[in-house]
Amino acid sequence: MERKRRFQTRQQYAEQKAKQSKFQKADKSLNYLIAIVAVLIVATLIFIISRDPAPDNEAQQDEPPANSVADGSEVAEDGQVDEDGQVVKEEDEDASNDADSLPEETEDTVSNSNNPAVQEVITNPNWPVYPTAQTGEHVSTFEKGHIDYEEKLKAIFSVIELEQDNSIVLRVNNNGNAKSAIAVVTSMDKEQKYRVSIEWIDNEGWKPTQVEVLNTLEGI
Repeated sequence: MERKRRFQTRQQYAEQKAKQSKFQKADKSLNYLIAIVAVLIVATLIFIISRDPAPDNEAQQDEPPANSVADGSEVAEDGQVDEDGQVVKEEDEDASNDADSLPEETEDTVSNSNNPAVQEVITNPNWPVYPTAQTGEHVSTFEKGHIDYEEKLKAIFSVIELEQDNSIVLRVNNNGNAKSAIAVVTSMDKEQKYRVSIEWIDNEGWKPTQVEVLNTLEGI
């Protein structure tokens, strides 16, 4: 009887050990599966991240500008690059043409005079014509208030450092022909004295041709 009990106890113990062994094996297998799944998940994430395109700003930084040379230096839109990689500026053809079409600017020419009454003589071929409002055949007039006389004065005062309203017009005369005139004007205190020559340009107006800065009005 005692032997039977021992046998049953041993049998139960063996069965229990067998069950425990099965559970341990199943538990290990489950752990292995979990580990494998975890590794696969991590590998998948790494693969996805490695294939993710760079942000737009990084991509833009990586791409060289369309107007850049091989060394990375930018080239002006209207320029070219020579053999040494230097930027060569192209001239604006329209701007060049406009510059060519403009009249050449020259400074006033100042010279001495043999006349003791004249301090200096000033000329400039590029002094502008005072535009006329007259129509039809031109007739030179020295009558105050007449359009031709008033245009003469405008042309005269356009080349001297006096304002017409604050000056004295001593005289305006014919200067040898109907297309020329000469005037003597002074400041109100007569400290500044000028003799100005003008000529008529057909269909354009009166053009200043010479300014004489005077030392005195005597003999003028």
